[in-house]
Amino acid sequence: MSRAARTLLLVTLLATLPAAAAPDDADGDAPTVRVKLDAREYALGRSDAPLTIVEFTDYQCPYCRKFQAQTFPQLKARYIDTGKVRFIVRDLPLDFHSGARPAAEAAHCAAEQGKFWEMHAALLSGDDALSASGIDRRAQAVGLDLPRLHACTQAARYEGAIARNAATADALAIHGTPAFVIGRAQRDGVLEGALVQGAQPWEVFDSGLSGLLAAGG
Repeated sequence: MSRAARTLLLVTLLATLPAAAAPDDADGDAPTVRVKLDAREYALGRSDAPLTIVEFTDYQCPYCRKFQAQTFPQLKARYIDTGKVRFIVRDLPLDFHSGARPAAEAAHCAAEQGKFWEMHAALLSGDDALSASGIDRRAQAVGLDLPRLHACTQAARYEGAIARNAATADALAIHGTPAFVIGRAQRDGVLEGALVQGAQPWEVFDSGLSGLLAAGG
């Protein structure tokens, strides 16, 4: 069994254990982690879905683009749209990707025009580099008001939000993208689950999530 498969099978195992019995770092692969959720962040799916996924993404990361193109459509159709999973995105622009932070700012600013998810998808697709012109072309394609977008990005209104996302990732020892926290949202607004890193194939997500649900998700 591959390490990726073992990791998500461990997620299933964690779901069957009482909270006090859940290991903090079983097998060294998927430690139990806790992430404070924010009702204002960008989410798809029912707020009361039994499972929650938080993805940390970098818009210039080729593996994030692979996940978006190959795995996310199936994840959305089978789990998000059916009310089984709430999916949350947090940006994590890596220092060595020069276009990642401007793209993250643009995604936040697109949310002001009600088009975060359209811009999120556009930034993770296409052959254009994430230069200013490449971001603008994507913004135009999803119908954003460019002057309004530019005013927002130039003001760096979301610099603090991006920094907070990066700080959360750092606290979880996430140093690459994509990375996912998969588990259950608790009543205190904290997501408790397992950390899964890398653009895992659809079959791995499907196996892990179906196992979690079967275990009482």
